[in-house]
Amino acid sequence: MIKNRVVVTGIGILSSLGHNKKENILQMKKGNTGVEKLKKFDTDKFISQIGAEIKEYNAKAYFNEKEITEYDRCAQYAIISIKEALAESKVLDNTSLENIGLSFGTCNGGVNSLEEQNAIKGLDKKKTQKYPFFNQGDHVAKHFKLGGPVNTINTACAASGNAIGFGFEMVQKGYANAMIVGGSDSMSSSVYAGFNALRALNSVPCSPYNKSFGLSLGEGAAFLVLETLESALSRNANIYAEICGYGLSSDAYHETAPHPEGLGIKKAIEYALKQANVEKKEISYINTHGTGTKANDSAEIKGLEQVFGTERLSQIPISSSKAYFGHNLGAAAAIEYVTSLLAIQEDLLPATINFQEKREGCENANIITNEMKHQRTTYFLCNNSAFGGHNASIVSKNWKNPKGEIKELKSPSKSNVYIVGKGNSTTLLKENQGSLLEYLVSEESTSEFEDFKLKEYDSTLYERRMNSLAQYSIAAADLAMKETNTYSSLENEDIALIYGTSRGSLQSSEKYFKSILQKGPEFASSIYFPDMVLNSVAGKVSKKLQLQGFGSSISTGGNEGLFSAIYGYELMKDNIQSYCLVGAGDELSDLSSEIDQALGLDKSIYPISQGSSFLMLSNKKDKYINCAEITGIGLTFGSNASSLNRAIEMALNNSNSNIEDIDFIFYNSNGLPSDMAIYEEMFENLNPQKSILKHCFNSKEYLESTSSLNHLYVAAELLGNEIKDLEPINNYFNQDVTKYKKGIVVSTSMNGNNAAIIVSKAK
Repeated sequence: MIKNRVVVTGIGILSSLGHNKKENILQMKKGNTGVEKLKKFDTDKFISQIGAEIKEYNAKAYFNEKEITEYDRCAQYAIISIKEALAESKVLDNTSLENIGLSFGTCNGGVNSLEEQNAIKGLDKKKTQKYPFFNQGDHVAKHFKLGGPVNTINTACAASGNAIGFGFEMVQKGYANAMIVGGSDSMSSSVYAGFNALRALNSVPCSPYNKSFGLSLGEGAAFLVLETLESALSRNANIYAEICGYGLSSDAYHETAPHPEGLGIKKAIEYALKQANVEKKEISYINTHGTGTKANDSAEIKGLEQVFGTERLSQIPISSSKAYFGHNLGAAAAIEYVTSLLAIQEDLLPATINFQEKREGCENANIITNEMKHQRTTYFLCNNSAFGGHNASIVSKNWKNPKGEIKELKSPSKSNVYIVGKGNSTTLLKENQGSLLEYLVSEESTSEFEDFKLKEYDSTLYERRMNSLAQYSIAAADLAMKETNTYSSLENEDIALIYGTSRGSLQSSEKYFKSILQKGPEFASSIYFPDMVLNSVAGKVSKKLQLQGFGSSISTGGNEGLFSAIYGYELMKDNIQSYCLVGAGDELSDLSSEIDQALGLDKSIYPISQGSSFLMLSNKKDKYINCAEITGIGLTFGSNASSLNRAIEMALNNSNSNIEDIDFIFYNSNGLPSDMAIYEEMFENLNPQKSILKHCFNSKEYLESTSSLNHLYVAAELLGNEIKDLEPINNYFNQDVTKYKKGIVVSTSMNGNNAAIIVSKAK
C-alpha cells in the first residue's frame, strides 16, 4: 500500500507579536517579546501582572455582528489565522470543501464565554452555546463550510501538536484531500488565576532553561494547510516542509508535573522518529516545549538526553519559543511549529530570548540564546507536553534544504483490528453484571446508576476528591483491561489510550469557578484547577492503570466514543502498538444541565445520563477465539443526511463492502427531532435491496460522549457470540440475530460531525 506524502503549503498566525506571519517573524528577528503588562483583566492581586496578549485586537475588523455574537474569542482567533493560511496555500483552487477537514487543538477553548457571565447558574443561553470545547472546532468548520473529518483535540498544552498529527494521518491515509490543522486559545482570567494558584507564573518575562523560574501565559492561534505532495506539486504550490511522522505518549505520572526523568517525551520522540523512518543523527534542530518552570525544563532535557545521548544532544541546537510568545496553552505547539517553519525558510532558528544563565540540569544543552541562529536545517523536531501527562512530537523535513526527492513512501504491513475486551460502568452496577446489550434490551431501570463509587469497586484506584467522571472511566477501563488479561501479559508502554469527552468534569469545573466567585480570583482553587482541562480524565486513567503508550483525548460534541475507536483503529492497523484502550465518559452536574438547556439537549426524548465505556482494540487475535473485527471507517462533516451517507459510503469502501453485505445498522441519536429526521433520510438514501435491522439503543439512557461507543460495544457483543441466552435478544428484535455477520455503527453530532464504522465477525 502506498501512503500519501504530506506537506505544508499554507501558514497563518495571530499572536502577541503580530496579526500575521510577516509581523511575527519580523519581531522574532528583532528579539522582541510579546510579554508585557496585562490589560484584559486586573492582575494586581496575583504573583505576576504580565502576559502575552494580542495587541490592538478588534473583532469588528474581522467579523460582522452576528459572527461576533456566535463565536467565542478562541474560534475568532482561529478563523483569522486560517484565512491567512488558506490564502497562501490556494488549496481551494483545486480541492472541494467537501474533501477538506479540520483538526483543532485547544486547552481552554470557549472558557471566555462562560467566565464573563460571573455565574454558574441561570446562565445566558446564547453565551453558553459558545462555551463547549467542541464548538470551537465545529464553529470554525461551519464558518468555512468544510465537509471532511473534523476533530477537536483537548490534550491541553500538547493539543495543537496532536492536532497536526491527526490531520497528517487524515491526509496521509486518504480520508481527506487536505486538512487545516493547528490550535487556538485566548487569554482567560480564570485560567490565569489557576496558574497563579499553582505558583507557576513568573513576575518577569519568561526565559526557559534560564535561572529565573516560571512561565508567562499567552494567547493566540496558528494554523497550517496540509495536503498531499502530489497535489501541491501539481499546482506549483509553495511548500514549507514535509511532515514525516509524529508521536504521542502518556506520562502516567502526575496531573500537573512531567515525569522527572522525561520518560513521556522520550517515548513520544521515539514513536515520531520510528514513524518518520528518520535516524536520530539526522535531527539538526529541536524546538522544545520549555515552559520556564523548574520541573518541566529539567525533565525535558533529561528526556532528550535519553533519546539522543548527552554528547549528541550537546551538538543539536535547541530553543524554546515561549520567551517570544508566552505559553499559548492549546495553541502553543502550532504557534511554535509555524514560527519554526518561518525561521527555517530563511536559514534561521528561533532563540530563547531574555536569557542570562543556564539553570541546574540544563548545563549541557546547546541552547540558542537571545539571537536567532544562522543554520541550514533539514530534519527537525517540535515537542510539546501537557497537564494530564500528554506529550506530542513532530518530525519534519525542510523542503527548501535540500529539496526533497520524489519517491514512493511504502507503509508497513497492515494488520486486522479486533475488539478483544470491553468495560462499562452501567453494567458494573447491575446485580448480574451481564452484557450491555442484555441490559439495554431489558426492562431494568437505571435508577441506582448514580450510586457508583470507585472506592467500593477498588480502593487502590481511588483518590480523595476524585470527580465522578474519573471514577466511572477508571472502572470501565479497568474492566476492559481485566477482560483481555493485559495486566499480566504486557508492558505498560504497549497499551495506548484514546479517550473522548465532550465537556470533561463539570463537577470539578463548578467547584473551581465557585472558588473564584465566592472568594475572588486570587483564591482560586489549586485542587480543582487541573481538572479544568478535559484531558485530565485520560491522565487519571493513564496514571491509575499505568498506561504509558500512545495517548490522546478528543471532543466532537456527540460521538467522542466512536471517534476514539476510529483513532485507535488506525493506530492498531499501522502496528504502532499492539493494544489500545478506546473510551468515552460523561458526567451529570448542575452546570452540565445549564449547558444541556443552552444546546437544546434538555428537549431530547431520551433521559440524559452519565457513565463510561471502554473497548480494548488489538491487532493480535491469537488468544481471542470469538471476537468482532473493525474493517472500515468513515468521517465527514455536515448537518445533513447526505454528509452522513458519505461517511457510511467511505466506511463501506474502506471495508471492501457494499450495503447488501450489511445485516444491521446501529445508529446513535441524541433524541432531538432534527437529529432523528437526518437518520430517517439517511436510511432512505441507502435504499438496500434487502431488509436490514435498524436500531438506536438510547431509549434507556443517552450519554453525549459515550452512547456512540455503546452502539459499537453491543455490536461487538452480538458478533462475538458472547451472549449465552439469545432468546430475549431474538424476541426483542423479532428475528434471529445469530445469522448476523456484518453491521454498521453510525453517529452524528448536533453540529454534523459524522462517524461510521463497519464491524463484522472476526475471521
